[in-house]
Amino acid sequence: MSAGLLTGTADGLAMPNAMAAAQATAGLLALSSGLSLLALHEAPGIDRLAEATLSGAAGPLRPPLSWQAIPLGTGKLHLLLARSQPGLEAGATLRLAAASGTACRLALQAATDAAALLGTEEPAAHLQLLRFLTGKALGIFRAAEDAAFAGCCLRMAAALGAEAPLAQAAVRCGQDAVYVTLPPGLGAGPLVLLGRRRIQRIAAEGDTAILPDPGPEGGWLLTSGGELVRLALPARRLPGLAQLARSREPGARGLQRAAQAALARRAATEAPIRRLLRDQQLLQPIARTRQHAAPGQPFGAGLDLAVPDHAGGVFLRGWLRDPLGLVASLTLVSPFGEQRLPQAALLRFPRPDLVKEFAGAPHGNADARAGFALHLPEGAAQPAAQWRLRLGLSTGEQVTLVAPPGLLHPQAARDAILSAIAPPHATPELMARAIAPPVERLHALVMAGRGAAEAIRIGEPVRDPAAAVIVPIYRNLHFLRHQFAAFARDPGLRAAELIYVLDSPEQRDEVEHAYRGLSRLYRQPLTLVIQPRNYGYGAACHAGAAEARAPVLLLLNSDVVPAAPGWLAPMLQALRRQKVLSAVGPKLLFEDGSLQHAGLYFLRMPGEAEWFNDHYFKGHPRDWPAAQRARRVPGVTGAALCVRTEAWKAVGGISTDYVIGDYEDSDLCLRLRADGGEIGYVPSSELYHFERQSIRDHGGYTKSLAATYNRGLHHRRWDADIAALMARMGRR
Repeated sequence: MSAGLLTGTADGLAMPNAMAAAQATAGLLALSSGLSLLALHEAPGIDRLAEATLSGAAGPLRPPLSWQAIPLGTGKLHLLLARSQPGLEAGATLRLAAASGTACRLALQAATDAAALLGTEEPAAHLQLLRFLTGKALGIFRAAEDAAFAGCCLRMAAALGAEAPLAQAAVRCGQDAVYVTLPPGLGAGPLVLLGRRRIQRIAAEGDTAILPDPGPEGGWLLTSGGELVRLALPARRLPGLAQLARSREPGARGLQRAAQAALARRAATEAPIRRLLRDQQLLQPIARTRQHAAPGQPFGAGLDLAVPDHAGGVFLRGWLRDPLGLVASLTLVSPFGEQRLPQAALLRFPRPDLVKEFAGAPHGNADARAGFALHLPEGAAQPAAQWRLRLGLSTGEQVTLVAPPGLLHPQAARDAILSAIAPPHATPELMARAIAPPVERLHALVMAGRGAAEAIRIGEPVRDPAAAVIVPIYRNLHFLRHQFAAFARDPGLRAAELIYVLDSPEQRDEVEHAYRGLSRLYRQPLTLVIQPRNYGYGAACHAGAAEARAPVLLLLNSDVVPAAPGWLAPMLQALRRQKVLSAVGPKLLFEDGSLQHAGLYFLRMPGEAEWFNDHYFKGHPRDWPAAQRARRVPGVTGAALCVRTEAWKAVGGISTDYVIGDYEDSDLCLRLRADGGEIGYVPSSELYHFERQSIRDHGGYTKSLAATYNRGLHHRRWDADIAALMARMGRR
């Protein structure tokens, strides 16, 4: 385009306001289907173009509108970036009006490319245009993902960059990330990466940067100082970080450490980099676990467990034998930094195994409380897969311990921490400071990440069910057929919907096959709900309740079997007759016929601060007179808990904050009470409960601190309420 295309002439044209106006020609370049660029040398009579208004045949142009002046040898060229819209097309006319009333008509004429639009080949002008376009696209126009616009910018850069310096891609950091060394002297500030499909702002650190993979065609970088840098991948395949980590060449290892450090710095603020770093640590070779445990040494130590809590903290468990006081300092080391650990901050607990192992050691035995645990709430801002503990000795020497890999799924990390200390050794201080905080964080993540359950309906559903019987199942299938047969023989259960929730999905085929056979045999419909993984009793009850249609829910353990038909009706009658009752529970019997449950109450054990759950008349004869009386009680057990559906919904159902199962039944009763309801005991409903059978196969519960954690959580929530309740109702 010749320079004359953009010159203005003073014509006396009739305007709508009857004022004389000038006319000028403006070049128009379509950058993409969504963005257009105008260029004109001047608008006669209008000095401050950025304050003027632009109108077309369809009315005022819609914002955003952005002006930029570029100096040329022939004067200034005024550029306007706008969204494509009616009135911005070749052959149209725009009205440019100043606040003073002066107006000018702009006749739009199409330009074929940037050079034609600018009317010059001056590199400085083209570079300034490129900086203007990319800055606005990343700003108010939000056009960074506009592929056509990105391609236009890429072509401008390629036309300008014949002599541009080269950025060298050195390491592949991930599927879509490369570590790049930049030409020296570019200065500080972010870079703009011009790619084939997008433009984006990239952080640079000195002479290096981590960039998205530009692809085989390469890309261009625009520095904050306005320089262009060409980015091209080498013809050979780039090595990955894991490959460099295995190399014995010092240069390769140094490059790997530099790239890893750059990733670590960006991981603090960029979630994709955090995920990339986590994945790399999991897949790269892990250092061998290392302890200092020879009995003949004057001291010994080990870091058994270092588990991030996925919320910025890390849990540590280890041991230290130092009879001569040689260990002067402890430093926790990760790939992202170091932090000193005062020995006084370690929470100690007994390790009888170490006392036995080091008995008779020449320099002294292990202390009875040689174990230590610690939670650092802010100690793992970055996701480290493996941790080290460096021991500084009084002689100035250092010994480094290496923990096993600890970057685990939240559920595995939660269970590892709960199993870190034997229950008899877990003091209230250890629970409060070292165990409960990371477990609470991890369990919340487990519950938040629950997948959707799958419901399988077997047989014709019951119409207008009076109650929904919800039975969670986890691994132990010993009572499955006995319980279902008892239900099927009971006429009162024909009006109930049976909902079984399988919390061990690995047993799906076996359980589904069994229930399909039982349903056909007894002509009893049911719903089988499959949890995607074991989330615990509370989550299983919620999954079952979500499928229920009845006005009453009965939560029933899989190891509960009716003593005789007709057991459900008395509980339903109690709820119908006493509107104040939100929930009721039956009489439960041990295998030998003695009482296991006649209502639940709370007590403090001697020397204990926390409340425990217990059952009235436990171990008494089945027909113990006091247990034959229906009455209100503090709570009832979740082994058989009958609750109004509306009351369940009003309090949000059973809590999923408790790990695996325990105390959520009394928590539900207390929340129903807080909502204005009462809890009742119905002795005419009798069932056998083969206690703890439904959870006996759960190693994560039976051998861990889960029950201790749950009791502490329950106590913190309800201490004052329980004290007031028990003062009113009493143990007997």
